Amino acid sequence: MTLIRQLIIVIITLFIVLFAGNIYLSVQSTREFLNNQLSTISQDTATSLGFTLSPHLAKNDLIMAESVVKAIFDSGYYREVVVRDVDGNTLVERMAPVSLAGVPPWFMRMFPLETPKGEALISTGWMQAGTVTVSANPGFAYATLWGNSVQSFWWFLVCSLGAFVLGVVLLHFVLRPLRAVEEQAKAICSREYPVQTRLPWTLELRSVVEAMNRMTQKVRDMFAEQAEAMERVRADAYRDPLTGLANRRYFDMQLRHLAETPELFHAGALIFLELRDLKQLNDKRGYQGVDTLIAHTGQLIERICREHASLDSFIARLAGGTFAIVLNGASEQDSESLAGDLVVALPGLVEQGLLDDANVGHVGIASYRGQPVPQLLADADLALRTAQGKGSNAMHRHEQGSAAGFEALSSSKWRELLQQVIQEKWFELHLQLVESCDGSKVLQEEVLLRIRNADGVMIPAGLFIPMAKRLDMIQEFDRMVVQAALQKLAQGGEGKTPLAINLFPSSIQNPGFMDWLCTELAAQPVLRQRLIFEVSEFGGSDQLEPLRQWVERMRELGVRTGLDHFGKGFASFGYLSTLKLECLKIDGSYIRGIADNKDNQFFVDSLVKIAHGLDITVIAESVENEADRKLLETLRLDGVQGFGVSRPCLWE
Repeated sequence: MTLIRQLIIVIITLFIVLFAGNIYLSVQSTREFLNNQLSTISQDTATSLGFTLSPHLAKNDLIMAESVVKAIFDSGYYREVVVRDVDGNTLVERMAPVSLAGVPPWFMRMFPLETPKGEALISTGWMQAGTVTVSANPGFAYATLWGNSVQSFWWFLVCSLGAFVLGVVLLHFVLRPLRAVEEQAKAICSREYPVQTRLPWTLELRSVVEAMNRMTQKVRDMFAEQAEAMERVRADAYRDPLTGLANRRYFDMQLRHLAETPELFHAGALIFLELRDLKQLNDKRGYQGVDTLIAHTGQLIERICREHASLDSFIARLAGGTFAIVLNGASEQDSESLAGDLVVALPGLVEQGLLDDANVGHVGIASYRGQPVPQLLADADLALRTAQGKGSNAMHRHEQGSAAGFEALSSSKWRELLQQVIQEKWFELHLQLVESCDGSKVLQEEVLLRIRNADGVMIPAGLFIPMAKRLDMIQEFDRMVVQAALQKLAQGGEGKTPLAINLFPSSIQNPGFMDWLCTELAAQPVLRQRLIFEVSEFGGSDQLEPLRQWVERMRELGVRTGLDHFGKGFASFGYLSTLKLECLKIDGSYIRGIADNKDNQFFVDSLVKIAHGLDITVIAESVENEADRKLLETLRLDGVQGFGVSRPCLWE
């Protein structure tokens, strides 16, 4: 029960007690007054009547005496008038019933009125002639007492109700800061940190509000400090301090993870860029000149990769003036186009005054077609050395053999194939379980898309997804998956296990797609309660406002949102406190081999603490062996996913 309700109950109880007490005291006071009045009237009337009857009894004129008694008795104020002689014989007697019209019996039992008798002597000279006894009629007194009681009741009731309403209004006004404190506490639980600027004038409540404001700021600062500390640790371990790019350690970890995940990295390219004669530049301009050149080169590579935004890429500085670019799902033409733009842009460093020699550097390209990582690195290094032998600002592709199969398709052929897949529905939905670390329960089922060509040959996701992005068809695939999933849910009957569906950042940033999805979900009020839409953190966090709007619109429909491949990029973790997320799935590059990697253990442990503080579920991706799974359980993760947990199976 809320505080204000408890206070209202206390106020009502006090008013009832005071009201009943006031009514009782008022009635009792009136009753005592009426009792005194009845006694006085009876005695005064008896005395007066005794003087009046004396001459008539002296003459023994009973008729006149009876007339006098009748005149007084007929007024109706008396219940009994009796005249007796000295021997006690009744000479005149008049009696009337008590009139109690409109007075409840329970009232008379609760507040009885005494009716004392007044008695006086009748004298003839010095001799006693008789006595007269008078008893007042209590009917009028009861009527007066009842009327006054009813009047007092309504008067006190109206006053009490008015005072109660006024008290409640004042109570609401006085306790308004407490309601604001309650909303503030709820907001903290919802990962918001509001501060009350208007302080109450009540000293005790002002202290509560000020303490709540301090606590809110402390919680916000604590989260920010935790996020900054984790980011510093991750940056120290995986980020190059000079360029802000990934370092060699992160590059090796990501490349190994991609190579061990064929469904993510079926084909692509590795590009090496190396600056020329840094030693000579160091001798001429010092280490600061070299550092400036390396930093600007990193910025140049980032700019060129942003211009090729359709390509899924990540950049790393390996050592000295050597940079690496990994392209996922890129064709030979795509990788050569990006490398060519790099070569063309290199002379710009000379124009900026960072170098004197126009021969800035060289670029080597190696295609990835499933070869081991050491072989891929050797191919890229050989291509780089060959480019250095070609001359100034040259590039070279290492020829490992011509692309075949799907890798050899042109963009127009890919578009034609993907359109056929959508039109002819050449796809399947598979489900992969996400379990708790101890395997005691299933947390969710993730939907995975598999497509085939006209001959029924499976097309690797690492090929068709990058092409769908490049051809701006990814939203059509997202629509297809959502529609198919809703249909299967409707056919499958009731269920409770949440269903996770991956959507691409470009889809949730598209107003048309968002409106379409909201319309679809609005028509499925029961099924949508099971859905969790997951968005890749690498790309989704780059556009926070569209992501925030997406989360809010989904929450309005009762649909939850999670972030997939969390930690792949180097975005700040501070935005987590501003999003109402259901879960985070840690990128598999941090999970593979985590049992032997202390840095990744620290990163995951810190992330779990922050996420749990925000009521966010944390799930590990790419769990492939029991050692990693047991280690993750000690780090208090909520769930695990991967081939070591459950292999995808066809959604029948």
